Order: sequence, then structure tokens, then C-alpha cells
Amino acid sequence: MMFDTLNTALNSFWTARYAKFLALVLLYGATVHVGNIAGLTGTPWLSTPLLWRGMDVTLLVFDLVTAIALWRGFSWSVALLFGGIILLQFVPYTLWRSHFILKPEDTQTLNGLLATEAAILAIFALLLWLKK
Repeated sequence: MMFDTLNTALNSFWTARYAKFLALVLLYGATVHVGNIAGLTGTPWLSTPLLWRGMDVTLLVFDLVTAIALWRGFSWSVALLFGGIILLQFVPYTLWRSHFILKPEDTQTLNGLLATEAAILAIFALLLWLKK
């Protein structure tokens, strides 16, 4: 029954457009992770901590699968998006924050990322709730 409600919401005009927008944002995120892995973003990938490398690979897969599912309008993509962002971004970047901060400016970057993720989820939750 919940997935029927999500299907209805994902087929409504604004929610469907926002889901496609989120898919594009996730594809951008995937390209960032590919750039990290290829060593194109500054630091050679093998010089980064193992945790960072693991997160790059995990988030690359998450971004690609979630982007495709959102673009196609699969109802389960909503749970994947919310669960993935909470488990793969909020949990590690708050509970294990010190593992992701190597330079002082990393704190500001993480705070900005978490604020952006919170805003993205809040807007999507509102659209799903309103079914617009």
C-alpha cells in the first residue's frame, strides 16, 4: 500500500520533475566519485584513507543505482534515496566525523554537504506528502 502511494506521488507533475532533478544531482555525485577514484580531484586516490576510498566506491554505486531508479520512477527508489543518504552520509559524517576531516576546511565542506542533503530530503518529503 505504501508503494502504491509512492507510485501515485512519483507520477504527479512536480514530484516527478524533482525526482528527475535528484537523479541528475546523483549522477553529478557519481562523476565526482569517479574523478576521485581516477585521481582527478587533487589527491591521488591511493593516498587517501581507506575509509574514504571505501566511501567513494560505495557512494558511486549508490548514486548510480538511485539515479536510475528515480529517473525511472520506481517507488522503492524513495526508500533507497532516504535510507542511503541517512546511512551513507548523515551517519558517517556525524558519528565518525573526525575520520573525514584532514584539513580545517573539511569541516565547512562536511557541514555544507549535510545541510544540502537535509534540504534535498526535506523538499522531496514535502512534495511526496503533498503529492504535487
